[in-house]
Amino acid sequence: MNDTPFDPEEYAVLHFSLVPTEDGKPMQKTQACGVYRSIEDAFVSARLLAVREWQRLRSLASAGANNNNSVNWQVIDTEFGYDLKRDTLVVSRFWIHTRAITKA
Repeated sequence: MNDTPFDPEEYAVLHFSLVPTEDGKPMQKTQACGVYRSIEDAFVSARLLAVREWQRLRSLASAGANNNNSVNWQVIDTEFGYDLKRDTLVVSRFWIHTRAITKA
């Protein structure tokens, strides 16, 4: 018998990003990155994914245009997960979504 007053939950890490459409306008893309049994594991995974994306985007920017030295890339922790910002624009987001575990 389960005496806990809360329903069991799982924590999904979702990656929201901006990708260019054919006409060059940004469009949001969402990708599931994993499901975890503890909120701590979900936040650790989201942070690692955000840092990897930060490294990847900085590397792409430095290999591209010459004036990217003034671009400020940041990983920001939020109550929902982690945001990756390029200057003031949020370009990528790793958020944790809580959902009840369905009983079969």
